[in-house]
Amino acid sequence: MVPVAYAVRSEVPEDDAAIEGVLDRAFGPDRHAKRSYAYRQGVAPVPELSFVADRPDGSVLGTIRFWPVLVGEAPVPALLLGPIAVEPALSRLGIGKALMRKGLFEAERQGHGLVVLVGDRLYYEPFGFQPASRFGLVMPGERPHRLLALELAEGAAGDGGTLRSVAGGSDAASPQTGRET
Repeated sequence: MVPVAYAVRSEVPEDDAAIEGVLDRAFGPDRHAKRSYAYRQGVAPVPELSFVADRPDGSVLGTIRFWPVLVGEAPVPALLLGPIAVEPALSRLGIGKALMRKGLFEAERQGHGLVVLVGDRLYYEPFGFQPASRFGLVMPGERPHRLLALELAEGAAGDGGTLRSVAGGSDAASPQTGRET
């Protein structure tokens, strides 16, 4: 494949429509039914941790966002990574990896201690993610092998526990379809 010129930059409100298009093409229009979306309902992504990869002409090629969540009864603050997506025609060019590196670097630099996500272990393991069960973390309704975690600060997961939305409730409400992510 021919290399693609792009830069990773902070997301701006004018990117919203392009980001939604990338997400629809990468995950399909029913992506909102995935379990992890329930944790995002009524909550804004962390603006300082929302990035896009774009071409010199400004067209958005990829996106990554982090959302605040809580873990356990204490509760421990954490970040829910996702979605991360790249235009399907441009996959395997390193754009997703560049977005991951930027997002995780900034999350650590800004003092966040714990990142969780729902995804494929083989893709995220090189970034340091491990099964969340090793930290005692649970996302009700999600397949345990797909829930991954990364401690940016040692011991940040505390005693573990159930992920909860910062919007309230003991855990995020089930999506309408009950589909797993």
